[in-house]
Amino acid sequence: MGVWLLWAGAWLAGVFWQMAAEGAALRALLGVRRRPRLTLARWRRGVWWAWLAVSALAVSALAWSSTSWRASTRLQDAVPDAWVDKPVAAIVQVEGLPQAVPGGVLLDARVIQWLPPQGLDAVAMARDWPRHLSLRMPVQEGVVPAAGERWQVVAQLHAPDGQSNPGAWDGTLAYFERGVRAVGSVQAKGAGNGRGARRISDQAERPWQGVMDRLRQRIRAAIAAHVPDRRAAGILAGLSVGDQSAIEQEDWGLFRQAGITHLISISGAHIAMFGWMAAWIVRSLWSRWPRGVHWWPAPDVAMWAALCASTLYAVLAGWGVPAQRTVWMMAIVCGLRAIGRRWPWPLVWMGSAVGLTVLDPWAIRQAGFWLSYVAVGVLLSAGMAAPRARQLAVSAGVTPLPSWRGRILGWLASVWAGARELVRIQCLITLALTPLSLVVFQQASLSSLLVNLIAIPVFTIGITPLALLGVLWAPCWDAGAWVIQSLMGLVASLVHAWPVMASSPVLPWWVSLFAVLAGAALAVPMHWRWRLGLLPFALPLLHLPQGWHLLPAPKPGHFSLIAADVGQGTAVLVRTAGHTLLFDTGPRIGEQTNAGDRTLLPLLRALGVNRLDTLMISHEDTDHVGGAMAIMGQMPVARLHSSLLESHALRHQSDVAGTAIPHLPCQAGQQWQWDGVHFEVLHPWPQDYASREARVPNAMSCVLKVSAKGPGEHSALLTGDIEAEQEAALVAHDPQALRSTVLVAAHHGSKTSSTAGFLRAVQPRQVVIQVGRRNRYGHPSAPVLARYAAMSMNWVATPACGAFVWSTEARDGAAAGTDGAASGALPALGQCWRPSHHRYWDQPSAMQVRSGHGRQTGDAAGHDQ
Repeated sequence: MGVWLLWAGAWLAGVFWQMAAEGAALRALLGVRRRPRLTLARWRRGVWWAWLAVSALAVSALAWSSTSWRASTRLQDAVPDAWVDKPVAAIVQVEGLPQAVPGGVLLDARVIQWLPPQGLDAVAMARDWPRHLSLRMPVQEGVVPAAGERWQVVAQLHAPDGQSNPGAWDGTLAYFERGVRAVGSVQAKGAGNGRGARRISDQAERPWQGVMDRLRQRIRAAIAAHVPDRRAAGILAGLSVGDQSAIEQEDWGLFRQAGITHLISISGAHIAMFGWMAAWIVRSLWSRWPRGVHWWPAPDVAMWAALCASTLYAVLAGWGVPAQRTVWMMAIVCGLRAIGRRWPWPLVWMGSAVGLTVLDPWAIRQAGFWLSYVAVGVLLSAGMAAPRARQLAVSAGVTPLPSWRGRILGWLASVWAGARELVRIQCLITLALTPLSLVVFQQASLSSLLVNLIAIPVFTIGITPLALLGVLWAPCWDAGAWVIQSLMGLVASLVHAWPVMASSPVLPWWVSLFAVLAGAALAVPMHWRWRLGLLPFALPLLHLPQGWHLLPAPKPGHFSLIAADVGQGTAVLVRTAGHTLLFDTGPRIGEQTNAGDRTLLPLLRALGVNRLDTLMISHEDTDHVGGAMAIMGQMPVARLHSSLLESHALRHQSDVAGTAIPHLPCQAGQQWQWDGVHFEVLHPWPQDYASREARVPNAMSCVLKVSAKGPGEHSALLTGDIEAEQEAALVAHDPQALRSTVLVAAHHGSKTSSTAGFLRAVQPRQVVIQVGRRNRYGHPSAPVLARYAAMSMNWVATPACGAFVWSTEARDGAAAGTDGAASGALPALGQCWRPSHHRYWDQPSAMQVRSGHGRQTGDAAGHDQ
C-alpha cells in the first residue's frame, strides 16, 4: 500500500508541478555526511529506497510530460491575430446550459464547420482554429438557443481574456479546462447573411449528443416557471441540475458568511445519498424476486445500481469535481468488491484523485478538488474509529434490554449516539477545512460549525430529495422552496448573531502546505501529544510575518501603490506602514458582477488588509463606484471621502457592522499624514460644488497626490476622470504641486484628457492606464499615446500589464523594468503583474489601439470590459 500511495502522490505532484507558479525549477538540497560502513543489509535497504525514489520520480515525470503534451495540443488551437475581432462565420452545436445575461445568452459551442471567408483555406481552419467556443448571442425573435441545437453564426472572436491581480481568481483557467480557446460575440446582423445567428436544426449532429443537457435545461426552465421565489428556485436548480446562475450575489455573501456554499452546489454527500436511495430501492425490489436473487445476489445488484444512479445524477448535475470524485471512489470500491478484493481507504482515496487528474489534470488547480478530497479523507479516517468504539461498547456489555422500555431506551441511546457522532464529524471537518479555506480563499467562517450542524441534515435529507422528486412531481418543489425559505431565515439570524470570519493573507507555498497538512492531521485520530506538536505549524494562519506576505506593507516613510486590473474602470490601492486607502472601486458589470466582489475584495484579503482607513470615490460614474457597495458591505471602512451628492446611496450606506460611515467631501487643500507619507487633495475646489449642476460628473473628480518625503522624493498622482478644462485649471493654479513620479492617466487615456500642458507639469516617469481590453470607447486614444511617446513618457495599460505594482522602497523607486523600456511593454518603474506571474493558459489576444470616438462623459466610461 505504501508503494502505491507513493506513486499516486508522485503523479499528483507531477501534475501540480507542471502548473506551478512561474514554472519554477525543482530544487533539492543535498547534505554531505560521513559514509557509514557498507553492509549487505544496508546495501539492500539502499537499493530499495533508490528504487522507490527512481520509480516515484518516473511517475511524477510521466504526469508532468503527459499534462504538458495535452496542454501544448490545446494551445495550438487559436484564432490568428489577423482575424481577431473580425466577423467569421461557422456552424456550431450548442453545448451545456446557456446562461441568460443582459441582452442575450452566454453559451458554449462546438464548431461543426468553419465557413471560411475569402482568402482562408477551409482545411487549414478546421485543423488550426479552435473547436470549442464561448459565445455571447443576442436573443432574436424570442428564440433562445437550446442544448444540442445547430446554429449558423457570424461572430467576432478573440482569445479568452482574464484579469491579472495579486491573489485574484484566474478566469482564463476555467476556459482552458473546458477546451474553450476562443470567445466572442455573435453579431446582431451577419455580414452578408442578413442575420448574425440562424438556427439550422433543433437536432444534434449525433442522436446521443446533448440529450442530458436538454434534460437539464428543461428541468431548470420548469423550476423557474414553477417556483416564484428567485432564491429558492436558484438553490433547487443548483441541487438538481448544477446550475447556480439564478442565485443572487447577496445570497452568495450570506452563504459564504455561514460557511454553507458547499451545500448549495452538488457535493459528494448529495451524490452518495442519491446512490444510497437507489441501492435501497433496488435491493428491496430485487429481494422479492427469488429467481433473480439466485442468479445475482441482491447486495451486488444494489451496489451497481448505486454506482449507475450516482453517475447519472453526477452527469445531470454538470459533472463537477466533487461529483467526479464520488463516482471515481464508488467505481473503485465496486470494482474491488466484484473481484473479491479490498483496499485500505487511503489507497481508494488517492486512486480516485489520480483517476480524476488523468481525465482532467487542470482540476487540481480548483479549490473544490482540495476541499472535497480533504473532507472525504477526514470522513474516512473518522469512520475507521467509529466501528472500534462500537466494538468496545458491545464488549463492555452495553446491549439494549428486550422489554419495550429497553427498546425505547436503546432507540434514544442510538439517537443520542448518532447526534454525538454528527457533532464529532462536523468538528473534525471544520478543524480540517478551516486552514485549507484560509489558504484557498483567505477567509473562513467560524460560525459554520453551528450552522452546518443544522443545515447539513436539512439539505441532505430534506431539500435535495425534494429538488430531485420535483422532477417527477412538481409540488415537491413548493415544499422544497418552503424549507429553503425557513432555513435561510434561520441561517441569516445565526450569522447576524455570530458574524465571525477568520482571515489570512496569501501564504508562501511551503507555509500553506504545512498549515493544511497540520489541519488535516489534527482531524485524524491520534494521541493528544501528537496533536499538540502539530499546532505550531498552523500558527502562521494567525499571524504571518510581513516578510512572508505576498506584497509586504511598506516601511514608515514609504508607500506602495497597486493600480488594479479591473477592466474598464479605476481602482487604486495605496498602502503605508499602518494605513490603507482605496481610490475608486472599479466598474459594475450587469446585475450580478462588480469589481468589488470579483477583484478588489480578493485582492485586499490576499494582502492581509482587513480594514480600509479611507475609501475615496472620485465621482459618481459607474466605472468608479461599481464595487463600492460590495466593499462597504463586507469590510470595515473608517471614512468615506468623495464628491458624491448628498442623495447618493453610498452616502447612506452602513459598514459591515451596521454603523454609519463618516463622510468627508473632497476639497482642494485637504492634507493629512500617515506613517510619514503625505496625502493632499488637489481637486475639486469649493466653487466647483457651488456650480456642480452646470458641470458634468467628470468635472467633479477628486484628484489625490501621495508623496513620500525624504531622499529621492517619490509621489503618485491619481486623477479620476478630469478632462482638459480641469487639467488646465490645475496647471494654472500650481504647476509645481502636480509634479509626480507615477501618473494614473485621467479618464482611461481618453483624448478629452492628458493635454500636453498638463503632462509637462506632471513630468511622470511612469504613466499607468486603467482600461478595458476591446472597450467600445476607443481607450486609450491613439493621439494620447502619441503624445506620451513624443514626450518620452513610458506608459503601460492594464490589459497587457495586469495590475501595476509600485513601492517607493524598491531600488529607489524602480522595482522592475528600466527607464527607456518600450512603452506599452515593460514599465520604467514598478512591476506588471501579468508578465511577471504568467501562466501558459493565459494567452490573450493583443490589445488593439484605436482612435478615440469623441467626448465620453457620465456613465459612458463604465460598463464594458
